[in-house]
Amino acid sequence: MTTIIIKSDMHKLDNKILQDLGYTLTRGVWSKKVEMPQIRSEIEKLQILKIPNIEIVLD
Repeated sequence: MTTIIIKSDMHKLDNKILQDLGYTLTRGVWSKKVEMPQIRSEIEKLQILKIPNIEIVLD
């Protein structure tokens, strides 16, 4: 599993969009666990939304 992290203080995003994508907000940080093959498609979705500084943590 891999975790994709987006710090919410860096972005003024519509929370509904991230919730619809499956992200959860914990202590000011949006995160989502994905499988290795899904990483590329998740990053592409976030790039379409113009979200910079995406952090990926390998678990």
